[in-house]
Amino acid sequence: MDLTAAVSEYRAAQAALDDAKAAVVTSQDRLRTARETLTTSIVDAARGGTRMRDLVAETGLSREWIRTLLRKNGVHPED
Repeated sequence: MDLTAAVSEYRAAQAALDDAKAAVVTSQDRLRTARETLTTSIVDAARGGTRMRDLVAETGLSREWIRTLLRKNGVHPED
């Protein structure tokens, strides 16, 4: 491979890496927002009277995870 082609390949690889890093940051932001929305939705549902078993069934999360999330947000489900 000549120098021009090698430089071109290097720059293309660097650009691909930069794009991948940007995609990771975007995905992390999306996940953070989704977690916040999920937390709000679970807390609102619990305050609205949704039973723990229904929260578990709907979200697929463990009872303990949901209990912890609710307690962090001032909701104390009955044990």
